Amino acid sequence: ALHNRLAAMDVSFRFGTDAGRVSGFDRQIDCTGMAAVNGRLRGVRGEMLILHTPDVSLSRPVRLLHPRFPLYIVPRADHRFMVGATMIESQSGGPITVRSVMELLGAACALNPAFGEAGIVETGVGIRPAFSDNLPRVETHGSTIAINGLYRHGFLLAPAMAREAAEIVFSQDKPLE
Repeated sequence: ALHNRLAAMDVSFRFGTDAGRVSGFDRQIDCTGMAAVNGRLRGVRGEMLILHTPDVSLSRPVRLLHPRFPLYIVPRADHRFMVGATMIESQSGGPITVRSVMELLGAACALNPAFGEAGIVETGVGIRPAFSDNLPRVETHGSTIAINGLYRHGFLLAPAMAREAAEIVFSQDKPLE
């Protein structure tokens, strides 16, 4: 929806392009994540599950501060729940590990034992970009605004990071260096 709205306003999009080599625009917004080559990012592997059960009812995301690792459960349509996520200092994109599946399921069952009868619909693995302090950044480099390092908080922080980038773009008193 956002892409279509911006495209209707003659905003150009380029996917799979090195932001440092784009020209002809007043501003570029670089959201390349781990593809950014800046030497300051490290990859943190995150693994998640999608479970299906009609026996659990959640109306909003829940965060559980489990003794072994923090967990979140995000309700989705059709009695599906995303359960995540591990934090492993690795850039390996291989399949989810048995240990991670067991830990995620154990933590989900601690929140609600009915998850013990849920079906595993999907598993996923991704590499999250993180700076050394795990804090995200909106930085300017010439006419480029780089948004990166959202670590495991992308779902929650993306709107605030986009707002900050928009303030830079549309602010008359904050010229880009």
